[in-house]
Amino acid sequence: MPQVSASSHKRPRKLWWLIGLLLFALFAVLQMPAAWLLEKYAPESPYVQHVSGNLWQGSAIWQMPLPSTPLTGAAEWSWQPWYLLLGKLGADVSINSEQTRLNGQVKVGLSSWEVNDMSGKIAPETLASVVDWQLPNTPIQVNNVSLKRQSDSSAADNDSGKKLSGFSQADGQLTWVGGEVGYPSGGKVFYITIPAMRAELSAEQKNNKKLLHINLVNNQDKRLGDLYIDGDNMLDVSLTQRLLENMPEYKGQAPQDTPVVSVRQPLMNGLGAR
Repeated sequence: MPQVSASSHKRPRKLWWLIGLLLFALFAVLQMPAAWLLEKYAPESPYVQHVSGNLWQGSAIWQMPLPSTPLTGAAEWSWQPWYLLLGKLGADVSINSEQTRLNGQVKVGLSSWEVNDMSGKIAPETLASVVDWQLPNTPIQVNNVSLKRQSDSSAADNDSGKKLSGFSQADGQLTWVGGEVGYPSGGKVFYITIPAMRAELSAEQKNNKKLLHINLVNNQDKRLGDLYIDGDNMLDVSLTQRLLENMPEYKGQAPQDTPVVSVRQPLMNGLGAR
């Protein structure tokens, strides 16, 4: 009978020791306090006020600084280790602020981030904290929203050889029953009755830019307007005659699908301006 050499017994043992050490190191990292990681990598972040738990599972109190009253809320996460096979950090997250509730998955890579299957509602109190408008007391429903945004280093080349950053994938819907909206402009408040609408999300490439397209339609699938957000966080707004007809002071005349208002501005411009 052939004899098994002593060296053949040692190799498996060394392999199992190596696997055991790697697993121990992984679980040791996962048990590191989240507060310590925040202090090390973002010691003066104005957006996070308190962190508890660890990398595997934890929670945080967040704050969005605004000129008037800061918008605050809570976030919880549960790490999903299988996303490491894709070279990304991924977690199931839950975000709360007053009556706002959002749940979904977040994945972060070296040069991209993703939001997947985000659903819930954005409460009118949250909207009122961000925008200085008179809004109806109705929430925005978020339905399976997914987004992927890439930086220049991870974006694919276009025909000219230039790297394109921006939104490479987008899907899902936002729905709002609408109501009367009053917005200040030039020292006066203008009112418009917003009909029930749906915002359909998609990714488009236009003028050598990867854009997030938000298509606004009413319950009859008639066009109300378009919003575009590019990789430089610039917002393009286009509103149609059909939407503006709901404003009592508007006297313009044009075919209903005609864009009659076009504005380009930074995405966060005017938010919280009071």
